[in-house]
Formats: sequence, C-alpha cells, structure tokens
Amino acid sequence: MLECIEEARHVESGFSFDVAMAQSRTPESAEASLTSYLLNDDTTVIAVSADLTIMCSMANAAGLLSEKTGLSLSDNRLVHADVKVQRALQATLTDTIARGVRRTVVVPGTWGHAWHMAVMPQTAGAAFVQPHAVLRIERRHIFRRPDPQSLESVLGLSQAEARMLCELISGHCVSECAEILGVSVATVRKHLAATLRKTCCTRQSELMRLASIIT
Repeated sequence: MLECIEEARHVESGFSFDVAMAQSRTPESAEASLTSYLLNDDTTVIAVSADLTIMCSMANAAGLLSEKTGLSLSDNRLVHADVKVQRALQATLTDTIARGVRRTVVVPGTWGHAWHMAVMPQTAGAAFVQPHAVLRIERRHIFRRPDPQSLESVLGLSQAEARMLCELISGHCVSECAEILGVSVATVRKHLAATLRKTCCTRQSELMRLASIIT
C-alpha cells in the first residue's frame, strides 16, 4: 500500500504528499492521508501494468469499480464490460507507458456515467520492477450536483448566484429555481443576468458548458 501511495503522489500536478511521513505511519493512517486528496467518493487511485494487471490500489477501488458500473476489477485486472473499449483502453495504456507521456482518457460507463482517467506513466524502480502507470480514476455522472462553494470561488459568483446556478445545472428551469430557493422569478433572472455577465457568457447554454468544466 505504501508503494502505491508513493506512486500516486505524481498523478496530479500540484499534488503534495509527504512520502517519508506516510512511511512512518501505519498503512491505515497513510491511506487515510492519501484519501483526503481525492476529489470525492467517486474517485480512486490504482497502479497497473501495461496489460492492466493491478499492482496496487486504494481500498475503495473494489467498491467503486464493479460490473454494474461498466469498469471493474476482475481476476486482479482492470476490465471493461465492452470488449472493444477494453482493447482500446489497453492499447492506450501500452502506448502511454511506452511514450512516457501523461494522458487523460475518458471511458464510457453505464447510462449517464463515464470514467475520467488521469494516466501517469512510471518507469521501473525500487517499488515496481517493471514500467507501469498510476491511474487516478473518477466516475462522473450527469446527476451529480456541483458544490456551490466551488462555483463561488472559481467563477467569482455571490452565494445567491452560485446557489441559483447549482439548481440550473441540476436541470431546473427559472421558475423551478425560484420555488426551490424561495425567491421570486425576477430575482432568479437578476442572478442569472449577473452570472452571465461575470462569466462573459452570452447565453445560458454557454454558461452550462462552462459550469460543466467545474462539475
């Protein structure tokens, strides 16, 4: 597990994890520290060889990756239910490891879901005797609500504007937003106009596409 922690620290730029400190802890406390760096419960980290054999993984990987989601851990391998997707994924991973260049991959899941993978190739070292890759895997789905605080900080919105945008992203129309938030339709339209101005969007569809980057 500690070897996996050491490799996983390289997955994201800006990702900071003290390996020496992790090694001085118990595996359970070290894993808890690494877990705190994951975006949410829909994210896990695993290390795989070129043929998708699992070399190590976070404890939550088995529960998150199951046959019901399209991408699973089976017989100690990362497997996709669709054979064509499986072949494409393995070919991509093999090429990424050979080239040694980081890559982002999106793999389809069940309806309304997709898997977003940050693939970081690694050379052989003390922990692993063969080239491999660390995958940061996040399940994304159309039903996930964004975090209002994230919308506030990233888009520079007020609290009220961020709450309004959350409801729009969730699929509610202006009148439904007003009812949910307990304000008038005019107030929602005012917040929407201010949000469009702050984000330099000319229409609501552009705003939704921009917000999808954050969510």
